[in-house]
Parts: sequence; C-alpha cells; structure tokens
Amino acid sequence: MNNAVEGLPDHNSLGKASGIIGILALIFSFIPIVGFVSWILGPLAILFGFIALRKKPRSMAIVGLITGAIALVICFWWITATESVGQAMGADTFNTTGETRDLSDAPIVETTVRGLWNDLESNKVAAGQKYGGSRIQFNAEKIADFGGDVDNPSLQFIGKSEQFMNRFVSASFEKADGEMIGKMSKGSPVSFVCTGINETFGEGYNLNGCKLN
Repeated sequence: MNNAVEGLPDHNSLGKASGIIGILALIFSFIPIVGFVSWILGPLAILFGFIALRKKPRSMAIVGLITGAIALVICFWWITATESVGQAMGADTFNTTGETRDLSDAPIVETTVRGLWNDLESNKVAAGQKYGGSRIQFNAEKIADFGGDVDNPSLQFIGKSEQFMNRFVSASFEKADGEMIGKMSKGSPVSFVCTGINETFGEGYNLNGCKLN
C-alpha cells in the first residue's frame, strides 16, 4: 500500500498556483491602468514559487518565479518611464508643477491646432522639446465654439476629426480679450499666441495664457 502511494505522481498544487498567478501577473503588467494588480500577483507568484520548490514537480513553481519576477520588472519599467515622461513634460510643454513661468519674452513657435495635436499624439516628449519654453503662435484658426464668460473667455478649435467625432483644443484667454471675443462668431478666423498646454485626460488639450493678436 505504501509503495502504491509512493508511486503516485506528486501534484504540486502550490506550484501550479504559482505558475498560473505568475502568468496572469505577466499578462496584466503590459496593460496600462489595470496593470497595478501585478504589484500584488507578482510577489504572490514568487512567494508561492519559493515554497513550492520544496516539492516535486517543480516546473510550474519555476514558471511562477520567472513570470512573477518579469512582471515586477515590467511594473518598475512603467514607473520609470512614466516619471521620465512626466519630468520631460513638466519641464517643457506641460507645466505640471504649477510653478509660475514668465514666457512674455520667450521665442515664438508657429504651428496650427491640428499640427500641435499631431505632434503631441505622436511623441509628447518630443513635442515638449519643440514647444517648451516658447510662446505658441496660431494664425487664422477657425472658431468651433465658445466657452467661459467675459472675465474668463475661451475658444474651442477642432484638433482632430475621427469619422463622426471631433476632438477639441480649448484656448483660455484673459479678461482683456473678453470684449473682442464676444463680438466673434463660429467659423471666424482668429490669430492668437499661448504660453502653455495642459492635457485633459481622455478628451484633448487646453491652451492657456492665450492672447489675441
């Protein structure tokens, strides 16, 4: 009877759990936002894997150790990459620190609303280097809509068209331009210069510190 028991395969359930959890951690680690669960699954797979190494078969435990470790490396990479992009954007185009910067005498870079959108969507870091620390000049942009009030007026422009949906770039102006903006209409061309860009998550971009030419 003992020989029969010893002859049976030794199912390492903890090793299987380690392998499955590790694979899930690896898959989730590639997915933005939901990938945070890999911070939990990765260490869990490694812990189960180490414990399961005491028992045969060890193949799934090894899989769990490897995939869990890779998942954590990818998570660390995401953090490093996000910080690098954030620093680049904060130092250049995107003023994420909230610090006051005087760009009244900064050099002017001319572009279009659609061109700016394309640059930002293609590579935000490169766009930050291109437009950062400069005043951004727009010429004869057609007004899509109005926002704000006389004291805090804003204009909207089409930044990108996707089939039946338009994505907008909003430009915020000072009170001094409110009266002039109040006399404009949709479709009118307008030229203006801005000193900053903010990203609106999932919607578009906002231009700030804008003044009419």
